[in-house]
Amino acid sequence: MAEKLDTSPEEEAIKDEAREFMTGLVGSGAGDQTNDSAGAPTADGADIIKAWKSKYSAAPEDTTMEDFWSLYDPYLTSIWKMVYDEADSNENLKETIGFVEDLLAQPGMTQLKKDHDCCCVVHTLENLGIEGVWFFNGPDPSKLFAANEDTSWYTFTQLGPEAIDPVKAAVAKIMMPIEGKLNGKVVKDTKVFC
Repeated sequence: MAEKLDTSPEEEAIKDEAREFMTGLVGSGAGDQTNDSAGAPTADGADIIKAWKSKYSAAPEDTTMEDFWSLYDPYLTSIWKMVYDEADSNENLKETIGFVEDLLAQPGMTQLKKDHDCCCVVHTLENLGIEGVWFFNGPDPSKLFAANEDTSWYTFTQLGPEAIDPVKAAVAKIMMPIEGKLNGKVVKDTKVFC
């Protein structure tokens, strides 16, 4: 039996407070430049993301993961799983696919794509859930959060940073669902942001 999510007003207030906190934590993106390069996105990290985007676009499915791991550097890049927090509120597949399209089409995303700061694969599932995997230039998704306030509707969890077997398996499971299923749910739509 599926676990029932708490959608009480109290729980929703906690989620709203967390979203507000995250928005304040990462700022608006304007004037957030810092001279501290430790842990910040780098040109080398951008080169890795750019090379991976190129391989992902051109590689046959059976070699994509091998190609990805040959480029991955846990000191320059990071990998994050994303899950939509409000899947129980979704009413239909078309609307849910629209949420993903809206997320990836936010104005701040254009610069992230141009600067090779991130790329992702996002699936909409038959149960109207949304799951994806993001690859970032740098240690965390803070540039994404600053560029796109719609990210507050999602939970991001780091995979790694070291490329150990469980991390590789988790990334492969999301990037290339076996038999069109992710966590036992049929993938109904996939969007790639590269």
